[in-house]
Amino acid sequence: MNLMESFKIALSSIWNHKIRSILTMLGIIIGVCAVIIIVAIGTGAQNQLTDDLFGADKNIIELYYEPFPSEDGGEMMWIEPEITSEDLAEIQDISGVQVAMGINQGWGNLIHNDKQIEIEIVGVGRDYFYGKNIEMLEGRPFTEQDNDNMNRVIMIDDYTRDKLFKEDEEVVGEIVEIDGNPYKLVGVYKSTIPEEYRMDQGEGLMPRTLNGMMFGVSEIQQIQILASSAETLTETAETAASLLTELKNLEDGMYTYWDMSEYEEEFQSFYLITTLVIGSIAGISLLVGGIGVMNIMLVSVTERTREIGLRKAIGATRGRILSQFLIEAMTITLLGGVVGIGIAMLVTMVASQFLPFTAVVSPIVVMIGVGFSALIGIVFGILPANKASKLSPIDALRHE
Repeated sequence: MNLMESFKIALSSIWNHKIRSILTMLGIIIGVCAVIIIVAIGTGAQNQLTDDLFGADKNIIELYYEPFPSEDGGEMMWIEPEITSEDLAEIQDISGVQVAMGINQGWGNLIHNDKQIEIEIVGVGRDYFYGKNIEMLEGRPFTEQDNDNMNRVIMIDDYTRDKLFKEDEEVVGEIVEIDGNPYKLVGVYKSTIPEEYRMDQGEGLMPRTLNGMMFGVSEIQQIQILASSAETLTETAETAASLLTELKNLEDGMYTYWDMSEYEEEFQSFYLITTLVIGSIAGISLLVGGIGVMNIMLVSVTERTREIGLRKAIGATRGRILSQFLIEAMTITLLGGVVGIGIAMLVTMVASQFLPFTAVVSPIVVMIGVGFSALIGIVFGILPANKASKLSPIDALRHE
């Protein structure tokens, strides 16, 4: 009897005991389905969070000042060097730097008529619009003259517009107030803050020279570099940090950079481990399902004792009997795994319509699910198959 005939006999046995077979497969179906759904949702959430946290600025890296520790190990007073537009221009000339952006920050209450909202105000130059790829929705971005002349202009994101000007068709040219000072609204841009990370606060952009004067901060508090290539990002950042350290003639500290790729790897590793742990817990149902398969196969051996005796009497070897029952057990679990995968695919498609991200069913996880289902059938089918193969033909034929 070849392998194909063994599968036909296995399918015939399953079909002749449909209800029992379905109940036996139920544990495998639930287990495989649960594992795939959990991993798919976990992977989708991980991809979305990674994209929100790191995806927008893949080629951007930030420089910062790091003072040297004091010789006695105690706390040391230090003042961060002041960065000028000339320093920024020097960094812009470095090979590998596509855009060097200087920014500063402040907070204030944006007021228009009887409405107000707290906003984070980012002071930027013209370079910011090239480096961050800001999407304009209304009006215009800042010009070089806005920064040079400290023009009292401001831009707001679409979230702030909806809060203050929801019923207004045209907002460009409106006068708004921040901490008692009037500003002309010249543009609206698509928000750069993901909705899930917003704390009911708006965002605005202002010329960095004006923002520095209004909030009493340096014109350039941070330098962010957009590299020409993600592959050369680290090398470009090292060159820029070294140049800035040299330009400021530092002796008590140095400029270095935030390497977000390390945080991204740590985040992905943590999320992967969390997903696998939760998925493993769901996989316990596979163990329960395997025990159910073993139990049913033992019952099947008892029911088919005379059949086994007859087959042995006409020449079937112990190996043939063993393989037949192993194939039957594997067929049950394999069918359960395939059904579980189908249900999981359907559930993830429906769930993605309601979740704030798309659940991702990995082909590798699907293949593992199929393979693991077959493995369970083999592992838990060994005992019943071994019992069947050891039956004596004479005793089996006498069995009532």
